Amino acid sequence: MIFRVKRFDPTCDRRPSWRAYTVDVRPKMSVLDGLFWILEHADSTLSFRYSCRAGMCGSCAMVVNGREALACRLRLAHVAAPVHVEPLRSLPVIKDLVVDMTPFFEKYRAVDPFYRAEDPAVTGPAAAPAVVRPESRELVDLQLGCISCGACYSACPVVALNPEFLGPAALNRAYVLSADEREPAAGDRAAAILGDGGVHACHAVGNCVAACPVGINPLLSIQLLRKGATDR
Repeated sequence: MIFRVKRFDPTCDRRPSWRAYTVDVRPKMSVLDGLFWILEHADSTLSFRYSCRAGMCGSCAMVVNGREALACRLRLAHVAAPVHVEPLRSLPVIKDLVVDMTPFFEKYRAVDPFYRAEDPAVTGPAAAPAVVRPESRELVDLQLGCISCGACYSACPVVALNPEFLGPAALNRAYVLSADEREPAAGDRAAAILGDGGVHACHAVGNCVAACPVGINPLLSIQLLRKGATDR
């Protein structure tokens, strides 16, 4: 099977270029397995990220045939040849398929993404057990599984056009915390959500929903944050 990989080494290349490799494909091989084959048999200079190889860590997110995917999950049997592999979009390329995730995590931190529950009624020694409305808890649980792979960020056209937009992953996390009755209101988070790069910058294209490898719907979170802001 032919792999066409987008290569770029900023230390010696002026611009990215495509390089073709013929990979010896075996049953049940994934795109990540194909990249390892290239690394071991054709070009030891190829760079890419991976970690768990089980679709849980998000390290191997990249663009395959024009769509974001986890390379370890995507089987070559389900991919049309030739296989075009390129790095995530809207993030600086460090080398080949390795991107700098700093902008992604800076925007993630901008929404104060940590669960605090600083209310003494919740955290004090005599606090009663927090009661969470079932209808709220069920929806929050559906949105909790983000693995911070950056696929939704890469797929979002608003991120590409508007450097200030926080992106689907950050706003999804903001919704998860804002919808939790045990979490006190955070002024910094509300300011980020309602600022120029917040929920009102989203154009509701929905690419983030299709790109998410773990089935989260960031667009729904953004819409619910908008509704909450309007209600307030």
